[in-house]
Amino acid sequence: MAVRVKILIRNTETDFEVMTVALVNTGYEVEEPEILLPRRLAEYIGLSLKPPKARVEVYETPLGLYYLVFIPKAVSVHLVDVCEGVDGVNVAVSEGEREVLISDALGEALGVQLLEIGKGVWRHIRDPPGTTRLSVPAEYW
Repeated sequence: MAVRVKILIRNTETDFEVMTVALVNTGYEVEEPEILLPRRLAEYIGLSLKPPKARVEVYETPLGLYYLVFIPKAVSVHLVDVCEGVDGVNVAVSEGEREVLISDALGEALGVQLLEIGKGVWRHIRDPPGTTRLSVPAEYW
């Protein structure tokens, strides 16, 4: 198992929102809060995948180099049940990925602390000491 959390994603241009589940991925290393969306979800919330709003970027992964559509500061992400949100989140859009991925920087900005990753146990940075939360089931797009 891994740590998955329920989030609300809002397109900051249209205010269209969707609630979904995202995998907290510490191997998704970036400088600023970023979320990877499957193309189907990006289209569903109405993100513009063409210039001038979007551009193609090269991402290095353990499986090699991938070209992804990058949209700067396109969404806000809210951690459901915790009342924590981040505005101005960058978006990477993937043709092949079916699951939403939260980058290391976004996970930290949302206050997610991983406790027992293999068991799907996490906590929020503002939770009282000893509080633990369990991962939610995966959602695929």
